[in-house]
Amino acid sequence: MKKIFTFFAACMVSAALFATQTTVWTGNEPISWNPEVYQGTQFETPANTFAGLAAGHTIKVTVVAMIDEPQYVMTYKAGTGWDWTDLSTSVADGVMSYTVESAQIATEIADRGLIFRGQGYNITAIVVDDNQGDDPEPQPQPGEEYDFTAVWTGDKAISWNTEVYAGEQFDTYTQQQDMFAGIAKGDSIKVFYADAVEGAEFAASYKAGDDWTWTDLAITQHDGFYAYRVASEEMAQWIADRGIVLRGQAYHAIRIEIGKPKSSTGIVTVNGERLSVKVICNGQVLILREGKTYNMFGQKIQ
Repeated sequence: MKKIFTFFAACMVSAALFATQTTVWTGNEPISWNPEVYQGTQFETPANTFAGLAAGHTIKVTVVAMIDEPQYVMTYKAGTGWDWTDLSTSVADGVMSYTVESAQIATEIADRGLIFRGQGYNITAIVVDDNQGDDPEPQPQPGEEYDFTAVWTGDKAISWNTEVYAGEQFDTYTQQQDMFAGIAKGDSIKVFYADAVEGAEFAASYKAGDDWTWTDLAITQHDGFYAYRVASEEMAQWIADRGIVLRGQAYHAIRIEIGKPKSSTGIVTVNGERLSVKVICNGQVLILREGKTYNMFGQKIQ
């Protein structure tokens, strides 16, 4: 039992080294329930923003106060009656936070989204933190934590306003149905671009749910590419089956890559014993002790 406990503790410590904070929405939405005080509205999150949300996850919302005494309210639709219910949030250093209290609330938020209400503030980003600990230092540069493989190369002019720029949207499913076969939660999608003109806009969508609803991905833009980290297994399956659609304005898509998380290794100390820990790309934790390899339950595997 002591050995099993030791290995389990090592697993918990090692897991704390590999957190996941996923940006699920970015934008700039002014929030107000009295436009005479501040010009704005309530904001309801897009469908599937919180796909994969679970109890214990923390929703972190970047807020910008626009009046002296803003009022912050985060609401969800609870129960069979979809009753609007305010959540108990905290606000510190420009972030409004809520930690999901139960599996039922997690499911209801995942299925029904959130509504931001109140007075006199803007929201600019929403992040979901799985609360598994902080990322190891130093922070990796974009792409360093993944092994990338190119799944498409070509030259597609992207435009959603052909009067401004000659081009079209690019549906990867039409190009190659199995382009994203094997993609999983936590994988990274990178779209490289060229010939972007001043004011170019970058966007990508996937087709969610039974009705194949086009849903924007919360991409991050970098020099020469934009990227998205897959937020849930359900989303991964939809992307694998249905592909993504590259959209935006005034750039050429030239390559798509899929990144799988690299295996990570480290040393943890448990009850005074230093153990070598390896987290492989599927999330499995291996513990090395006295030349033998064990799983998190203390069972020898080699």
